[in-house]
Parts: sequence; structure tokens; C-alpha cells
Amino acid sequence: MKALAAVLLCAAAGPARAAAAGPADPLSAAFEQARQDARAFDEEGDDLEFQGFAPLACRKASRAQLAEVDRGNALKSRFLEACAASGAAARWCDEVIRPNPESRASFRCTYGLAQPHQLIDPDPKTWTHAFQALRLVGELDAEGIRVCLINNWWRPEPYNRNVGGARGRHPFGTAVDVKFCTMADKEKAFASLCRRRRQGRLRALGYYPGSLVLHLGVGDRKANTWGKDCPSR
Repeated sequence: MKALAAVLLCAAAGPARAAAAGPADPLSAAFEQARQDARAFDEEGDDLEFQGFAPLACRKASRAQLAEVDRGNALKSRFLEACAASGAAARWCDEVIRPNPESRASFRCTYGLAQPHQLIDPDPKTWTHAFQALRLVGELDAEGIRVCLINNWWRPEPYNRNVGGARGRHPFGTAVDVKFCTMADKEKAFASLCRRRRQGRLRALGYYPGSLVLHLGVGDRKANTWGKDCPSR
């Protein structure tokens, strides 16, 4: 989010200074509105990855951050066994530990070419969030809603920053991003998930306009929706 604010600042700094920031200056007013929108963007929990923005630079993982990823990857067999035992389909269990394929360049920049394209939270206490999200995916599939792939689950720092992720969601392993095959599938899924949210089966639901992706925040600390409101009933 800081990167987005920096882009806006650089773009507007020259005109803003020249206009002396007068209260009636339309450029200053537009910049201020953009800055407020950028701050709200971050607070709501949107991921810039699905909004067409990207950070300015890639931050390399430290040794400690690489070690954290390695600890999770060492638990792959245990995770897949637990995922299958939870009732989730094998396909979704396999995909949930694979980061978004479209972010492979950011993954390689973060962790290097030798690191497997795989992320498993080394804290097994977070796995239940992934399993519950995958059970919801299975229910959507049973309703005839076509799910194309799982885009994200756990995104540790600095990879989360490098794809423009919100700070309070995926780094804690509480949510799964799901990509649907068509906009019609996405809209049906959103309506279905709104009903499940009223039942208390997920806390947050994110809708990315212009994208086929929905955010299923099963264990998100902030219980909210963004991008589109759920109907009241």
C-alpha cells in the first residue's frame, strides 16, 4: 500500500506544488481523494494483485524468512494427509499450497529460482482455515459453480508485499483466494457465499471488480466485505 501511495505522490507532486495547494485547486483535490482511496484500500483488505497495481520494487526474503518457508514445505505430506482427512478434494489440496501462477515472477524474485513454487504455513493451527475454505469450494462445485483454480492461501512476508497483498489477511493463513471460470460462476459463488457468511461459516468475503477472484476469509480477524456488499437477506 505504501508503494501505491508513493506512485500517487510522485505523479501529483509537481502539479500540486505549482498550484500552491489552494482549496479550490482541482488537481490538489483529486490527489487528496486518491490518497484517501489508497488508504481505505489498505484498510479494507484488498489485494493489489487483483486490482491491477503492483509494488515498485521486489524485496528479497531474508535467511530467516526462507527458513520459515522451508519449515512449511517440509510438512507437505502431513498437510496433504490432513487436508484429505478434512474432506477436501485432492485437487484443491494440491492447489492451495501453490501460489498464484500469475505471480511466479514475484515468487522467484522473492525466494530465488531454486525454491519450489510452494507455500505451506509451518503453523498447523492455521491449516483448519484452508481446509474449511476448501470445503466451501467443494460445496460450490456441487452446486454447479465452476471453480478454475485456487489462487492463494498462506503468503508470508516479503512475498505478500511483493504481490501487493493486504497485511492482515494471507500472512496469517486465514484466507483462500479462489478463481472462478466465468463471471457468471463468480456471481453465483458470491451469492452462495453471502448466505454461508450469514450462517457464520466465513468472516470476510472480498469481491475484486474486473477479476474472476473471490477472497474467502474463513478466519480473518476483520469480519467484513469489500468490493461488493452482500444482500441483507
